[in-house]
Amino acid sequence: MAERIRYLVKRHPKSRQEIAGDLYISTDSLGNYITGRRCPDAAMVRKMAIYFQVSADYILCVTPTLEDTFTLPTIEQEQSLLSLFRTMTPIQRELFLHSGYGITSYATIQQVLPVMEIPGEREC
Repeated sequence: MAERIRYLVKRHPKSRQEIAGDLYISTDSLGNYITGRRCPDAAMVRKMAIYFQVSADYILCVTPTLEDTFTLPTIEQEQSLLSLFRTMTPIQRELFLHSGYGITSYATIQQVLPVMEIPGEREC
């Protein structure tokens, strides 16, 4: 993990001091992560993943290469997601926000929450 953090810091245009400041940690803490003397906790791995625009799996050595990690969505992708969100019912929106993925059909909602009754929907 230290090797990957070191690589991400090295390729970043900001200095170590600036990166540490952006992550709200000391330069000593960042240095310890880079050298492997300390391992970042889950919250710090998440912060680093967002900051360096890579997946937490990459930092944690789950994915083998940087190319296997995610990239931030394009404006078009975000607009498409927003358009989809606007077509959802309030229940679908709530499920989407709490689960991290969209549920776009009645059948899918019933699979996730089989006891939930959706207003206006009745079984035949």
